[in-house]
Amino acid sequence: MTYSQPGVPAARKLGAEEFDFGVVHDRSQFGSAKWANQWDEFSPRVEGEGLVSLWTADMDFRAPEPVIARLREAVNHGIYGYTKRDPRHYEIVKSWFERRHNWGVDQATLLPAPAIMPSVAAILRTFTQPRDGVIVQAPVYSPYFQVVRDNNRTLLINRLRLVEGGYELDLNDFERLAANGARAFLLCNPHNPAGKAWTREELESLDSLCERYGILVISDDIHCDIRLNDRPHVVFSSIGEGAAAKSFICTAPTKTFNLAGVPSATLSIADSKRREELFRVMQASFMVNANFFGRIALEVAYTSGDQWLDHLTRYIRDNVNLVLSRAAESLPGISPMRPDASFLVWLDAREVDAKVGGVHRFFVERAGVNLYDGRVYGPGGEGFIRLNVGCPRSVLEEALARMASALSSL
Repeated sequence: MTYSQPGVPAARKLGAEEFDFGVVHDRSQFGSAKWANQWDEFSPRVEGEGLVSLWTADMDFRAPEPVIARLREAVNHGIYGYTKRDPRHYEIVKSWFERRHNWGVDQATLLPAPAIMPSVAAILRTFTQPRDGVIVQAPVYSPYFQVVRDNNRTLLINRLRLVEGGYELDLNDFERLAANGARAFLLCNPHNPAGKAWTREELESLDSLCERYGILVISDDIHCDIRLNDRPHVVFSSIGEGAAAKSFICTAPTKTFNLAGVPSATLSIADSKRREELFRVMQASFMVNANFFGRIALEVAYTSGDQWLDHLTRYIRDNVNLVLSRAAESLPGISPMRPDASFLVWLDAREVDAKVGGVHRFFVERAGVNLYDGRVYGPGGEGFIRLNVGCPRSVLEEALARMASALSSL
């Protein structure tokens, strides 16, 4: 079956060479933050010769060829003026989530957005007041802390419970925070850095508490598409009318198709009054004009990217399995969590961290491998490291071999 929309190239059967995720590409010439080991000019650079960079969450793979081809056509056209979305833009988004996640989102609920985190900031500014409490579940994606604090809201941390090598909700603590004035809850679904896909039962438990205490739910679903097992992605708003009424669902193709440099996102807000109010705020902040390349990338990826994503998912799953097997064989003191989704593996390295006084710095200096320091993810992240397996297997093999060699010297 193909998925064709007016103005968007029809899906076609791709050649085997277009699924060769083993090719190593030199990303240095285009300013890759990942391989420069520095996020921007305001952040310190991680120093080291010949570092293998497996830290920030983009992949070292080319985007699907239909996306590249369409963007190439747009580049060659040479006129990059103001642009509008395809007339069936929201049908394209709706179709993607219906066939990939069985989410029959109502098109009327959808709004355009430049990216997810600017949208989260806009939602907080629109529907909460300065110093209102916002719950986040640590350890978690570090910009959540920044978006709460920098917008003068009160950060309320609901620690996830580490049980037998995986995370569980601490609902008692969540209710304590909710009862003490929380106004919003920032949900990471699936969870980053652990890659946990929250079950319907878990989301229903959270929904019940949020309903009881009048808490809005902002759900970041950016990692939902790369499914590594049979556990489905459950969109928070899909669990019931009450959940839909209180939630803001934030989606984007940027992690799925490696498009972070050409961002475009979509929000789903079922409550029509809140949707209209947020749209006015976003218009006032000039957040709704389509990016010339971002909207093209979204439309083509969601129309023609299924086959590519299926191949990518198998490759990522094999990379995850490699990490788990190597950890058992040659990485003493390192215990990976098997993710349900995404291309990120959360490594429990607390034993090593205690020995070396900082496991992130140890692997940079002794192995030449830059991973993400778990401390960045807030309380509960101490002694953990996040490994990005969205890379050619040869690069991952090299990093794991270096890490094993460094550990053998302890």
